Amino acid sequence: MARMNALTRRLVLLVVALLAFAIAAKVPVTFTYDPPAGLEVRSVSLRGSFNNWAELPMNKQDNGTWSLSVELEPGVVQYKFFINGQWPKNMCDDPTFGTPQVDAEAQGCVDDGQGGLNAFREVRPQADQPAEDEAEALGFEHDPAAVRYVSQAAGKLSVRFEAREGAVKEAYLEAAERYPMHRQLAYGGIELWRAAVPPSPGEYRIRVVDSGGQEQNFGPFRPPQQPFTALDWVGNRVGYQVFLDRFWNGDPANDEKALATDEYNFNQAWNKDPGAPKPFVSKWSDPPAGDHCCHQYYGGDLAGFIQKLPYLQEQGVSLIYFNPLFTSGSAHGYDTHSYLEVSPKFGDKALLKKALDEAHKRGIRVIFDFVPNHTGLGFFAFQDAVKRGRNSPYWNWYFIKKWPLMPGDATAYDTYGGFGSLPKLNTANPGVQRYLLEVVKYWLRFGFDGLRVDHPQGILNREAFYTELRRAARSVKPDAYLVAEIWERDSSWLQGDQFDSLMNYAVGREVVLRYARGGALFSGGRMLPELARVYGTYAEAVAAMSFNLIGSHDTVRVLTDLGGGGLRDTPSADALGRVRLAAAVLYALPGVPVFFQGDECGFGGEMPSSPPYDLHRYPVQWDRCKLDLQAHFKQLALLRKELPALTSPVFRTFKGDGPVMAFLRGEPGDGEVLAVFNNSNEPARLELPPGPWRDPLEARTYRGELELPPLGWRYLVRTGGGER
Repeated sequence: MARMNALTRRLVLLVVALLAFAIAAKVPVTFTYDPPAGLEVRSVSLRGSFNNWAELPMNKQDNGTWSLSVELEPGVVQYKFFINGQWPKNMCDDPTFGTPQVDAEAQGCVDDGQGGLNAFREVRPQADQPAEDEAEALGFEHDPAAVRYVSQAAGKLSVRFEAREGAVKEAYLEAAERYPMHRQLAYGGIELWRAAVPPSPGEYRIRVVDSGGQEQNFGPFRPPQQPFTALDWVGNRVGYQVFLDRFWNGDPANDEKALATDEYNFNQAWNKDPGAPKPFVSKWSDPPAGDHCCHQYYGGDLAGFIQKLPYLQEQGVSLIYFNPLFTSGSAHGYDTHSYLEVSPKFGDKALLKKALDEAHKRGIRVIFDFVPNHTGLGFFAFQDAVKRGRNSPYWNWYFIKKWPLMPGDATAYDTYGGFGSLPKLNTANPGVQRYLLEVVKYWLRFGFDGLRVDHPQGILNREAFYTELRRAARSVKPDAYLVAEIWERDSSWLQGDQFDSLMNYAVGREVVLRYARGGALFSGGRMLPELARVYGTYAEAVAAMSFNLIGSHDTVRVLTDLGGGGLRDTPSADALGRVRLAAAVLYALPGVPVFFQGDECGFGGEMPSSPPYDLHRYPVQWDRCKLDLQAHFKQLALLRKELPALTSPVFRTFKGDGPVMAFLRGEPGDGEVLAVFNNSNEPARLELPPGPWRDPLEARTYRGELELPPLGWRYLVRTGGGER
């Protein structure tokens, strides 16, 4: 045909618009490393939050600098230069690789979770170019097969589409009935519009009225027969992480049992050295010693957990995440010696069963820590391979390089992180797969409600293994909650076939923590679009189940992160106020707010680069808890229970302006909550959406404008009708 028909032309224009939008959404950014005088540089690569910390080689220039240009989505990105095969400890001040900053163009540095500092930059969107036609001006994008656009939560099917920011005036979803769609999120030059409809609406269309008043219709579309669906029980929870050895000692009689299973008994490279320190047991308030991270035991146990259950219930906790409970060779427990036995230093299976039963009686669900990437030296399969070599049926469960081998010698077998105490499992081996999946099913049958998977990206056959893990877990417990320890934003894990949530550091540390620190770079105007980007990337079903945390056993304490000093320091009023602010933000987000034990007490704890390590894991000194901070956390938990919108999967951006950040929770209409925050040490004002807004704490109704105190926050409830 000499001419395209109208439908063909429309499709071509739509494809062109989508391609143009995809290109426009990213911004070219150049990174340059200028080595200090006297440093011989052989190689430099760029690694950051924008590429899951993978290697991007940089190119050496004639002037001696190294550079690389990449296209990045707008937002705040973290990164480091990897120089001569080494990470700079502090990208803002490292005498080896550059002073005062390794990257002179960095806008500052933030905690890297490993005791150092990453650099960060804000990538700003480019100015919009004039659109050539209506289709390009709209930038409509919707695919019912993509969970980002269609998923199910809270008994409703969430349907979303993407368009250019400001291009849409109003929109409707038309099925058997007509449903108005609301502007939900805005970031990086795009908007997401949303409607919640009954499940299985059948065929539907989306009608859009653009900013010029022109109507465009899209469809028909048909949702998946089995959309990715959120677990109903997860989103209304308040989470708490328990590192059992440092939580509470309820039974001193089992303390010494820690020494019988310690790595020292299996690590020949260690126990053959007569001058090497040995593992030991301390009193609860003893100071941290040189091996505080791993082999200094304090006696916390399941009996102590049971004794503290009334306290946890009073604090509003309804989900417990346990660090490893099973027999291992260290205080941290990630070097498993038996996947099927409770560590004797904690108790036994009967006591664990009692702990689960007592938690369940109080309405508290419990998930366990599962470590499929590596074992400890005392694991039966590794010990058999050590003794029998290639004659062992477990030889191929590991990646053994030489035999005879000395347990603890990291050159003799592949390890996690180069630690000889953590031999890496061959998860591509069918026998290893079967064993690990049976472990998961065993503990779910035992009474756990789900699991957190440690270092999931380390295994060889990720997609196949975790797809099968999900199937196995759900075959035993259809509502098992599956969480992956992934620190970055990465929706590939969350497509309905592997995990329900990642450990959402991408919200807790990259957004909430930064905002709570305050300052112009972390203003509400900069942080709110970052929140929107996360919720735009993930399905609404994922938002409903998000495992949201700021700190954990793998980071410094939240109080320390917010300027409160270390373990031995007295925090300032400002630092404590910023902890309260951070908690208020986290409790207002969709999903589960999770805090590490003792954060609600106001404890600091750093991660020194020299012994004693991991001071953030010091035992909780319950008699030193700050009662006013505990009361704050308790109040937030009560508000989540009293205000249904706070446990809804729905998140909508409202306004970020200067120190103020405000977003809406719940379906539009009566009962919707406006969460408002001020990260400044000065009062701040916000113009409210139309209508009356009730403050449940003050029993007061606001209209028109709200004044927030320094480091203040409010949860306001829309009353007297729907959105106007």
